[in-house]
Amino acid sequence: MIAYLRDIVVSGMLSLSLCVSAHPVDSLLDIFDRNPSTTNADAFFAYLYEQDFTDQPRMYRNVPSPPMDTVKALVWYWAGEWYYATQEYPKAERNLTRALDLMQNADKISYSDNLAMLGLVEMRQSKYEEALSYMHRCYELDMETGDPERICSSLNTIAGTFMAAGNPAEGMKYELRAIEYAKKAGSPVRMAVVYGMASEIEHALQDDEKALCYADSACVMEATTGNTRKMMVRRAQKASILNGLKRYDEAEKILGEVIPFFRESGDQLSLAISLNKMGIALHGLGRSEEALKYLYEAIDICQKIGNLVNEAYAQREVYDILFRDNPDEARSHLVRYHQLKDSLYSQATAEQIARFNAEFKLGEYAVENNRLKQRDRIFAIIAVVVVLLIALMVFFAIRWYRKRRNEMDDRLNTLMAEVNRFRAQETIRGENEKKLSDPERRFLESVMATTTEMMQTEAVTVEKIAEKLFMTPKTLNRRVMEITGISTKQYLLLIQLEQSRRILLQKPEASILDVALRCGFENANTFSGAFKRIYNISPSDFRKQA
Repeated sequence: MIAYLRDIVVSGMLSLSLCVSAHPVDSLLDIFDRNPSTTNADAFFAYLYEQDFTDQPRMYRNVPSPPMDTVKALVWYWAGEWYYATQEYPKAERNLTRALDLMQNADKISYSDNLAMLGLVEMRQSKYEEALSYMHRCYELDMETGDPERICSSLNTIAGTFMAAGNPAEGMKYELRAIEYAKKAGSPVRMAVVYGMASEIEHALQDDEKALCYADSACVMEATTGNTRKMMVRRAQKASILNGLKRYDEAEKILGEVIPFFRESGDQLSLAISLNKMGIALHGLGRSEEALKYLYEAIDICQKIGNLVNEAYAQREVYDILFRDNPDEARSHLVRYHQLKDSLYSQATAEQIARFNAEFKLGEYAVENNRLKQRDRIFAIIAVVVVLLIALMVFFAIRWYRKRRNEMDDRLNTLMAEVNRFRAQETIRGENEKKLSDPERRFLESVMATTTEMMQTEAVTVEKIAEKLFMTPKTLNRRVMEITGISTKQYLLLIQLEQSRRILLQKPEASILDVALRCGFENANTFSGAFKRIYNISPSDFRKQA
């Protein structure tokens, strides 16, 4: 009920339409004020329940003997709700203020609701400084709850207050935030409310194409709720935008259906606004006499309910119509318009609004800073974890590299021993125990690694190895001969055979053909012949002896 009132009314229309007389409430409230008791409070709440204003006949939440301050706060709060709905704003303000004084120690939700209602009441009385003050406190409490619906409602009300105070551009900033929270809440009702407010603000900013898009979105959302009254509110908003687009015939058609509905429901505020918009539409269609009838009725209603904003709009439109044909009467309406404008948008009001906006932004910055600090803490933890992971990766990479290097050194040493043995076997004389320099070792390691990699997929040849090492076969052969004393072909053969011995020992289940192919030989016979010539034993016998 509370959120419903807050959002619908601030969008420019009355939240509840009541045809009943306010006198019974006046009497029941007067009885309670003279003799505060649960009995008199129950009579007051029973009447509200009979009028379908509340959804329960007793507001104490099944508490047998509630404290009298709690009873008073509830009675005065709901009296404020009633008078707000019946557009008796001074009475609403008095009761809500009394309730607020007793809610200092109440739960945050109840206190926030009271602040929100006071903000709406003050806005309806064009007391924008007070309205923003209440709404700022309401917003802070709603932010503490983290409830997206409540936060959305507060931002929506603040946006509406800025618009009513003549600063729609600033109001749109808050409304965009309200739309974000409405999407988080995922409520069609909430979306309809914020889109409706957004359409009004864009209309005030004279961007009627955007305003019409928001209005259509609000109507789509409202259609899902099945609420006829709220749909009429949205249609009235759309008619106002169509006036701005000079589509007066469409606006007249909509308002012709909306105005009788508001007359019948007794919603004076919505009726006054719709009459005002009908006057604008008819003026645009060149039907000035008809337009004046609607505008005069709008002015009369606005003066009765104390709605200065819409009276100012109507006075200005009457002046525009009468300017040529009746300048004296037109001048009186212009004077009244300026009086209203000055009272609505005084310098003090402008300064207070600017001060509120600065304070509000400081609060926003504080919330944002807390969010950023939390984000920075998360990022710091992530950074530490990433650094640790990188350190572990580097550590294991170094270990792997050292292990790989040691294995390569062992293989190279074994291979050089084979080279020396082969050279002795081939009766080649020279420095059999030559010590390798670092460049020589690195070169032979590259030849060994390239050969080992190639033998996994294809037959090994000097030409292919030279191509992989980006040199000619002649250059490759010269360098291998200088270091090892044997030809490249013989050196590659020793690498293949050294690898084959490893496989024969490590994989006893592998066939001779499989070993031959893994080591870059074309077939088993070529492999076996080379193996026996170098080691004086066949591969099969070598495996058996091992």
